[in-house]
Amino acid sequence: MHKLWHSSKWLATIHQMNQFRQGFIVMLQSDKQTLQGIYPMLYAFWTAQGTLDQEAMTLQVEYAISSGADGIAVLGLVTESHRMDGAERLALTRMVGRILAGRLPYSVTVAGHSMDEQIAFAHAAVAAGADWLILQPPNHQKLSEDALIDWFVTVGETITCPLGIQNNPEHLINALSAEGLLRLSERMPSFTVLKGEGPVVGVEPLIARTHSSLATFGGHGGIEHISLLQAGAVGLIPAPDCLPLQVRIHRLWQNGDVESRRQAVAIQAEILPLIVFMNRSLDGLLCYGRQFMARRLGLSATFDRFGTQLPTVFGLQQIDAFFAALAKSEADWLS
Repeated sequence: MHKLWHSSKWLATIHQMNQFRQGFIVMLQSDKQTLQGIYPMLYAFWTAQGTLDQEAMTLQVEYAISSGADGIAVLGLVTESHRMDGAERLALTRMVGRILAGRLPYSVTVAGHSMDEQIAFAHAAVAAGADWLILQPPNHQKLSEDALIDWFVTVGETITCPLGIQNNPEHLINALSAEGLLRLSERMPSFTVLKGEGPVVGVEPLIARTHSSLATFGGHGGIEHISLLQAGAVGLIPAPDCLPLQVRIHRLWQNGDVESRRQAVAIQAEILPLIVFMNRSLDGLLCYGRQFMARRLGLSATFDRFGTQLPTVFGLQQIDAFFAALAKSEADWLS
């Protein structure tokens, strides 16, 4: 009698799990349609003492919301996550989650040298308010495509939120082919988003060969924003330097008419010199990009905790010129 009751309870549990999985898959299919737009990757701001600057981070989140961002992202290269330890990455994730307070979708990039490390951080990020995660491939050793797929599945199957992966063959030693992305999608239904980085001529074949089944976001500051949209990308995860105009570009492109798209192309042409300047090197982006954003936020000073590259007089003069040009473009296109 006891064994029969135990078996019935187990069958009921299995039924509940199947119902949950079916509901979860429906939710994920919906997310493929709704995850889109401009998700600025936030800078990490530091105090003179080397701790996270909550006031500056709050100003940055409020700036993103008021600029019309579709979501907020943290812990990409712009956030300087590669220079933080796990405790600092989690502290920043929790801080931004508290500031954001569910007002926009929240995306967190998950890195780590082991599956256990990524799993633990992923669960902590969800608990901190993350709505979807971007899994970064391990970067400490080269893996075969089969092993990389197994890695993502092992990490992803423990997480009950939509997942993306960062596919950046130019800067990371591990990346998936289009066929690998399809195999991963088949094995892990929660994999619905691709952060496709690198030249658009490399991202477009991934979108085409996966039949647009993944919500693909571009990166690299939006240096090829228009081309990415033409290739079928659904959004962009840029630094927040020229966020209001990049949101405007996306909205105009969504309109679909010839005049709207002409305006989108014209705006992109005006902000492209700034984007190119910021993306010449990662150290340059973190040095001058953070200076630029501090100025946008009205901060009197900002601090580079790591001091990898310090601004020069000439560099700051360049920033002055870009700031003035951006102010004019925003006045022309956003008024």
